[in-house]
Amino acid sequence: MKLVIYNTAALSVICAVFIVGVEATAMSGNVEKASRPLSRKVFEQLWEQEVELDEVTLQIQGQLRTRIAERARVAVKRDPIRIFRIRSTRTAIELGHAMILEEIGKYRPITFLVALDSTDRVIDLQVLIYREHIGQAIKSPRFTRQFREKNGQSMLKLHRDIRNLAGATLSARASVRAVRRALATIQETVRSEMTLEWKPAVLEATVDSDSVENAVEMTQKSISRARPAMGTILRIEAYGTDASRAIDVAFKEVDRLENLLSRWRPDTDVIRVENAPAGIPVQVSAATIECVEAALSVARESSGAFDPTLVSGGYKKVIVDESASTITLLGEDLVLDLGGIAKGFALDRVGEILESQGISAALLDFGGQLLALDPPPGKSAWDVGIFDPRQSGTLLRSVALVRASLATSADYERGHHIVDPRRGTDAAVALSTTILARCATRADATSTMLAVLGPEFAERVVTNLPGGAAVILVAGEDAPRVFGELPR
Repeated sequence: MKLVIYNTAALSVICAVFIVGVEATAMSGNVEKASRPLSRKVFEQLWEQEVELDEVTLQIQGQLRTRIAERARVAVKRDPIRIFRIRSTRTAIELGHAMILEEIGKYRPITFLVALDSTDRVIDLQVLIYREHIGQAIKSPRFTRQFREKNGQSMLKLHRDIRNLAGATLSARASVRAVRRALATIQETVRSEMTLEWKPAVLEATVDSDSVENAVEMTQKSISRARPAMGTILRIEAYGTDASRAIDVAFKEVDRLENLLSRWRPDTDVIRVENAPAGIPVQVSAATIECVEAALSVARESSGAFDPTLVSGGYKKVIVDESASTITLLGEDLVLDLGGIAKGFALDRVGEILESQGISAALLDFGGQLLALDPPPGKSAWDVGIFDPRQSGTLLRSVALVRASLATSADYERGHHIVDPRRGTDAAVALSTTILARCATRADATSTMLAVLGPEFAERVVTNLPGGAAVILVAGEDAPRVFGELPR
């Protein structure tokens, strides 16, 4: 189970500050916005002369993908990449190259332009599209100018030769990855023996699958808002003309659920059940019945590795009577802690509410657990990342998320301690355990369960999880273990 311990006064202050910033951003305009249209003028300003542009689109897969990843020391997606060759209009001399790259920030991709001179040194790094409401400081020249003159031999490490920006660590790390990948890609393509078929550049189709104008038009229909809930932050990004109203309804439902399932609010269903004398049924809401039954199902499946009572075998002493809407604890020493499943349960309810309000394209982030509905207009999926707890912001894997949830159990993401209820000790089997599942409730509970059971049980767990996969990072191992298939 997940135990979250925090100072409530401090949390309320932190959340209040967070909400002011988020709401101001959400009300002021688009979430996704092109910093500037990509045109020939952009390149001529970079190289300070009139230029001719050719381009080539490459599939990054197989051995090429492996070589780029090894040289760049970053995870590399299989997405096609467009490389531009820049030549002087006057002399026809090759002036350098540029690439359009996407790297995941917190959970959305950031579109970068990386420009290199003829010696493969960085001329500039520019942010073409930023899709999140925080961290936009990386677009400023104060940050991007640090990459100028860097090359393949440069350290390119955040906090070392690249200074971080407060509040933008994940976005800053994405910038570092983009430059590393651009430098490595040039070496493994243009500077190798690979045959490249250059064609005249078509700039209006470069930034995205749609034109910049369409991208801006699409994002005018989106809104991103956040609220404190269940000891963390729930953020919802949704597309649709009624997105704001639908999000309001969703937030109200989460507050209702917290008043039923929380152990940190007085007189909730959970507290009333826990405080009742052993053997006395307590009437609770239908939502509480549903969440507790889901928790007990996982407890039985895991033989108590996941247990909402936090006592070895305690789940066997919880009686749920759905017809009478009651829950009974048969032991004096039992608690009822739904911290390992309640957020996933709430995510599923929010997804249902958004769709009932006519919103089908949305991404929900609840303290690091994600639930994706349909992707944004013009996209095939929500591009999200699984990060390395050993170095915050370093990407382990990228995932194309559609109609699925991604839940991670690790101290770096949620600031919790995972307890093995069978022994009453901290479970420290893996550094992080990430579960992909169609259902957020299931993903939340399974990530906790597998964090306790350990990676040797992962294959069996994933086999019994429809559409599921697991990514587990074990201490002492460089690469994570992957079970099942991650959509990419």
